[in-house]
Amino acid sequence: MKEIYVLGNGASLKDFDFNLLKDKEWIGCCLAYRYWKETNIYPTHYVNVDNVVLKNNLEDIKDLIINKKCKTFLLSASIIKEWKDILNYKNVYYIEQFKSQMGNPFRNLIDYCSGSSATTYAYLLDADLIHLLGMDCNYVEFLPECIKLNDGTLKIIKQPLNNPNYFFNGYQEVGDIYNVPNTDRIHKQSWEDVRNLIILFNILRQKDIMVYNYNDNETLDHLFQRKSLDDLKNI
Repeated sequence: MKEIYVLGNGASLKDFDFNLLKDKEWIGCCLAYRYWKETNIYPTHYVNVDNVVLKNNLEDIKDLIINKKCKTFLLSASIIKEWKDILNYKNVYYIEQFKSQMGNPFRNLIDYCSGSSATTYAYLLDADLIHLLGMDCNYVEFLPECIKLNDGTLKIIKQPLNNPNYFFNGYQEVGDIYNVPNTDRIHKQSWEDVRNLIILFNILRQKDIMVYNYNDNETLDHLFQRKSLDDLKNI
């Protein structure tokens, strides 16, 4: 049985021991690489389909790819405008590419965020069992340490001492520019899309892929079976 662990960056992972994943296949997302630098524990696969985050953290994304910190990468094709040499890396894939392919589950994602995209990617990687961690889906939309820019994005102007949205306070730094989370409109809807496409493709491909959500809140209980994070201590 092929198991893949898909990690979001929610506060529920604050005390999680990443050493548990050293010998596991797992997917990490977005700015969590700031934490991986400290622990030197990197995911097997990296997903970041946020155009704004990719553009404003380009040098860090380059470092991940050039120095082969992960086995594969799923990004937005928007990064090609900023770094054309990325096309030389054959282990980099693009969500727009997947969404254009007939029979690809990504075609069924109407809304998507990096977390739901990472889960769909796990399905595409032929996982038989998908473990979700840190997918809290309960963002504080506007932090007191940010301002809204003219284009609607947000900018961190003061270092958050206690960032309620992420498992470590250094996830966001002064100068970071990012999209408003839009939890209800984007994130929650995208998770419903993921649940629906897994049901659909399990039927079409005669599979029985399961998704377990390890969390202490009930936000996604209507979509996935929830388990306790304590259950992961013996993985």
